[in-house]
Amino acid sequence: MREVQSLGIVITDPRQMISTRQRRFSAALGVLGGTSVLRRLLSQLAHAGVQRTMVLARETLGEIAGDLGGELDGMELCLRALPRPNAGRLVDAATTKEIAHVDGDVLVFTENLVIDFDVIERLLRSQDRNIAVVSNTQARRSLRVLSDDALRLTAILPDRPPSQIHASADSYLVGIYKFAPAFVRAIARARRHRTHDDLEFFEAALGVHGHPIHIMCAEPQRVRMVNDAVDLAVANFAFSPVPISHLRLNAPHGY
Repeated sequence: MREVQSLGIVITDPRQMISTRQRRFSAALGVLGGTSVLRRLLSQLAHAGVQRTMVLARETLGEIAGDLGGELDGMELCLRALPRPNAGRLVDAATTKEIAHVDGDVLVFTENLVIDFDVIERLLRSQDRNIAVVSNTQARRSLRVLSDDALRLTAILPDRPPSQIHASADSYLVGIYKFAPAFVRAIARARRHRTHDDLEFFEAALGVHGHPIHIMCAEPQRVRMVNDAVDLAVANFAFSPVPISHLRLNAPHGY
């Protein structure tokens, strides 16, 4: 396997479906601006200079394999179905052998995401080697995070009960990370000693000393999770290159 400077890992679940009046399809293949949510993210990674990206699908590749090939905009693609049970998601996604051939950054995406390209650029420009991107907008399955004054991540918490009022300062994981290969290799070496991992792997990751994780804040309008038809419609509105109001004014009658 050839050496690569940067590696992308995109984890998706083809069984997560969106249903409309016309059809039913995987959330990752929802169309935004003429292309699928997944292909849009992969194109952004290729544009950012990522050399290889692994698309990891839970249990089955489903229709995702038909939407992608082995290469996209000059970036090498590797498609793989993840078996169950899938303890240690990050290490399952990036094996020790594959990480051994990475010299630079490892970018990880664990949700179906529509994001501004600026978010990826900020990650790659940052001097911090291990970063978790957070936002103050809560989304389904999001985990709340605590950090210190230096923006180092100190704890991962479940969301507060619905009966409690959420503070506007609360930050939630959005499913975007940057890790140094050495950090991922350190986690991989400890994998055999673990039997339980939480969804985002941090219970084990935070125990790896000498590799602090910092947080990077992203404005809610720059990151959108797509889990259902409403999410997809909101993302299309938020990321449309032409204002929706302009489209409607200039559309044929009955639009």
